[in-house]
Amino acid sequence: MSPGAAPWPALPATPLVSVVIPAYNHVRYIGECVDSVLSQDHPAIEVIVVDDGSTDGTLERLQGYGTRITLLRQQGGRQARARNLALGVARGELIAFLDSDDRYRPGRIRAAAQAFRDDPSAALVWSDYRRIDAEGRLLEVCRWQGHGHGHENGDGGFARELIAGNPICNATTTVRRSVLDEIGGFDERVPRVCDGAAWYQIAARGHRFVHLPLPLLDYRAHGANDSLRFALMTRDRDTALISALQAYQRFGALGDYDDLRWARRAMSRQFAFRAAASAQSELSRHRPRQLGEAIFGTILERIYGVLGSNAGLRAFGVLQTLRSRAARQVSSEAPEAGR
Repeated sequence: MSPGAAPWPALPATPLVSVVIPAYNHVRYIGECVDSVLSQDHPAIEVIVVDDGSTDGTLERLQGYGTRITLLRQQGGRQARARNLALGVARGELIAFLDSDDRYRPGRIRAAAQAFRDDPSAALVWSDYRRIDAEGRLLEVCRWQGHGHGHENGDGGFARELIAGNPICNATTTVRRSVLDEIGGFDERVPRVCDGAAWYQIAARGHRFVHLPLPLLDYRAHGANDSLRFALMTRDRDTALISALQAYQRFGALGDYDDLRWARRAMSRQFAFRAAASAQSELSRHRPRQLGEAIFGTILERIYGVLGSNAGLRAFGVLQTLRSRAARQVSSEAPEAGR
């Protein structure tokens, strides 16, 4: 699909942008998150927050915004269901996403809306971002070293790139509502990777992705790296990959690159790299427990890439058992507090 070829109705001069924020137990950050949207200079924005059963005061903080936001509630439905719930009430021609511990940079919505006006064929717009720590201090600026402003998917190039190393940070994305309707919203079978699964489905249909080389999001890195999260993601990723490859075959998006083993190993390399980068970060900050978690994640990802999700989960069980035994040994040898 070439730039300027618009398969969708033209957007209004000032399109309404619906910003969807799933929230769970982020009372420390939720105010900063919502305020970063309400302070945007695009004149047509609605904010939809879905609280997923928070118990730390997040819900009460959100209720304080009154009519400035649309507040929905669910109980333990996770992010895919929360996003679909928000889509059910969203009125915007464009849908943007944000996680409840992150924050938009000034001008983020205006830049995305302008990108759709500049390129009527765009289905999804995404950008670079900044990594910040729990206190909001800048850690690094993450820039995509890709191949240009717009991405054609008819030859399978960007579709393959998504699987081999998905560069898209979810909270930088703005998507046409009609495109999300076309793919049926977010796949609730894969709550841990529902964003990437959606981008695969969009790419499979040959739709155009547009990258903005601007850091328009502050992505917060905080807390421990949980190796359980790395392990549990494997099953979701297998399901998402199988579904994506079926779509790629149906729409001819990948050509000869339709092998599940190749896709699994390609994605595993991506996540192992992230886990290893996290380990390096924790080492530099002298946090041994978090370093250990990140190293576990790296090992699990490599096992997953070679053997698949079931072996990855079994390996996680073994590693958890060994770690628990080591922790009990250290605890039994440590003197009691106060002695």
